[in-house]
Amino acid sequence: MTRKRNFLAVASVFLAFCVAPAFPQGAPPPKAAAKEEALPSVDELVAKCAKASGGKEAWAKLSTQVLDGTIELPAFGMTGKVKFIGKAPNKMLHVVTLADGQFEQKQGFDGRVAWKSDTRTGLKKLEGAEFEQAKMEAIFDSDIRLKEVFPDMKVTGRAKVGDRDSYTVLAHEPGGKTDTFYFDAQTGQRIAVDSEGPDESGKVVKANIFLEDFRPIDGIQMPFRIRIESPAANLVITLQEVHHNVPIEDSIFAMPSSEPAATATH
Repeated sequence: MTRKRNFLAVASVFLAFCVAPAFPQGAPPPKAAAKEEALPSVDELVAKCAKASGGKEAWAKLSTQVLDGTIELPAFGMTGKVKFIGKAPNKMLHVVTLADGQFEQKQGFDGRVAWKSDTRTGLKKLEGAEFEQAKMEAIFDSDIRLKEVFPDMKVTGRAKVGDRDSYTVLAHEPGGKTDTFYFDAQTGQRIAVDSEGPDESGKVVKANIFLEDFRPIDGIQMPFRIRIESPAANLVITLQEVHHNVPIEDSIFAMPSSEPAATATH
């Protein structure tokens, strides 16, 4: 599944309530680097990224993925738990719980129907751009299929992400969202994403995602720390456990009839 997008989906719980300026206060965008040699092509960058993520052979050995972690909102003194569940080829469920269970959001896709529920607004079937977004997020092995997921990518330049050199690539998502991907010039890993676009209410939402602390797990590389910065809230997601090939029933991804969906266990 598109983990980078799932992490941003968590942030959208909080970002939906504000119209964001160009970049987060106190969190400047990655700095543009001086132009030098010719830029690599999109094909070269996505191929290097796929290899850095583990490659096709490693991903082919995986059928399910369960990620458990914590979420922190330092400015609000709030913490919670996150769970991301994916099943090949295109099923997903993510669960966010905050304030000792006072707030819970779930979003799922069973291969045909996309849905979302939370303690504020209840259960909702996703249609249109929201459906397309969920469908994209559910792609299990998207890290090795970026060209398929984002067919109109364009290399735009170079930038610094912290002290790391990177190449920038512009990509477009369903519903009008625009992403800038930052590919590490040395490793090929996607180490940051700038995202901008309308939420379900039409407000413009912008956020910067930083993917850090990559670790090898069952042949693939996973970022165990994800920082999401925006004017609405700065979030830190820290993965604690990653499990692959856990038996998961298809029913957990299905839209509930009325009550919130149950969280999968392993």
